[in-house]
Amino acid sequence: MNKLSFFKRLSLYRKYKRVIKENSAELEKNFNLRIDRANRLYTVLNVPSENIGEAYNLKKADIDKIAEGYIRDFSIEVAKYLDSKDLKEMYDFYDVSKLEKYAYLVVFGPHKTKVIDSVSFTKNLYYRVLPISISIILLALFLILLLR
Repeated sequence: MNKLSFFKRLSLYRKYKRVIKENSAELEKNFNLRIDRANRLYTVLNVPSENIGEAYNLKKADIDKIAEGYIRDFSIEVAKYLDSKDLKEMYDFYDVSKLEKYAYLVVFGPHKTKVIDSVSFTKNLYYRVLPISISIILLALFLILLLR
């Protein structure tokens, strides 16, 4: 597999970010997806009671199987939407976490190997690049004022 250069991955990430921001209202309205600071899409899925049936007859494993199918159907719909917005192979299904008995946290984001790992990119930007840049600017201003 060809490794993409940093600048190509950065341009793909910027395209992903732009398309997600432009369609944020539609993502929120149709899929209840929100965007976090690392440009990941997330939502809490509540499995409808009509899918569960009578809960007192079901075991925990049965509930998880029903929820798995519901989450898979949801992720397929999101994938179709993102593919229609020209983001094919630029996003990835990150994580599913169980919050409550019938509630699951579902997270999508930029593809880590093909684009940029948005979490580490954001952490590096906020905790390394910005503080170093600000300190260089402050040092330059201090030196200018000192030499006057």
